[in-house]
Amino acid sequence: MIPSNELRIGNYVHCEGRLERLAVINNKTSVVDVERADVGQKGEIAFSNIQPVSLSDDILLQCGFTYHEYFKFWQLVSGKDELRSEMDIDRDYNIIDFMRRPLVKKVTSLHQLQNIYFMLKGKELPFQQAATVHP
Repeated sequence: MIPSNELRIGNYVHCEGRLERLAVINNKTSVVDVERADVGQKGEIAFSNIQPVSLSDDILLQCGFTYHEYFKFWQLVSGKDELRSEMDIDRDYNIIDFMRRPLVKKVTSLHQLQNIYFMLKGKELPFQQAATVHP
């Protein structure tokens, strides 16, 4: 279960074995409205049925990160003409600065990464769902 204060509209989570995107969060009734990420159907789920999507290399790929074998870290690059790094993540899933010092240690789930990215950049982290995403 994920504490309700960690959730934000737009977060991807696991609900009843499926990947879901949060559409509405209702703290009074302890339920969230979710949108099935694969088909767009909506439904209502209790907080107790929500599980985090574990951060993995596959999840980072689905978010648009590229792994640099030489430097041993993940990088999210943006821009058309002038490429720049949006965010760097090391092999232990620490968000690192340009000197490779950890800014945020041990990010463990997709919703945490989405929230951190939104706080730092003021926009949503891109996410393209692949065929399978494991909890």
